Amino acid sequence: MGLLDNVEKRLDRIVNGSFSKAFKAQIEPVEIAAALQHELDMRAKNQDGRVIAPNRFAIELSEEDYNRMASFFAGLQVELSKLITDYCVKQRYAAVDRPEIWFTLKSDLHVGDVSISSESAPRQNVGATAMTVEPSESLIPAAVSAPEVTPRLQSTDGQDFPLNQPVIKIGRSKEADIQITDTGISRIHCSIVLGSQVIIKDNGSTNGTLVDGKKITEAPLNHGSMIQIGSSTFTYLSR
Repeated sequence: MGLLDNVEKRLDRIVNGSFSKAFKAQIEPVEIAAALQHELDMRAKNQDGRVIAPNRFAIELSEEDYNRMASFFAGLQVELSKLITDYCVKQRYAAVDRPEIWFTLKSDLHVGDVSISSESAPRQNVGATAMTVEPSESLIPAAVSAPEVTPRLQSTDGQDFPLNQPVIKIGRSKEADIQITDTGISRIHCSIVLGSQVIIKDNGSTNGTLVDGKKITEAPLNHGSMIQIGSSTFTYLSR
């Protein structure tokens, strides 16, 4: 359960730690992760002295689960792809290409159920027809659910910092995703968490985090929100 334990924590952060509240009796992301591991084990085949696992996956959900999770597909795609890669390394599976995931609506599935179809094939170019999976009613790349414009922070000097992963750490440390040279900023000063509502969290910084002039512990970000950390000011832009 080691990989699932780690991925459950990362998946939870995508929607601000609220999966347990958002989904309740519906499908939970960790159940999808477990189903993916099972699919890898069931479909892995010996070939030329190697064990080849599938790398393209259609995740089939009930209509209610699909609609409920649609806004999270982009973040789930990233984390579940990492899970697949890590699990293949652990099991010593080989693959013909990097993981590729779609989320699919299947109306005859019950709420809370998940079905996965997979194949081993090279990744297709953007715009290529997705693999045919029957009897699914639709096969939609998760990327379609991502915003057309990547949300970003813009500094007062006009520099843009794309927010292109589920959790973005900001600070002076080299470990920060957005590294800012400012003595008034802590090593990992704050984090921005993408989800149905984008939020910013202060990570117990020395000088605090201000949003629209107010010191916060955690606050939602809207287009145009002003963020001040140390002597640095940023505008959050979502369109």
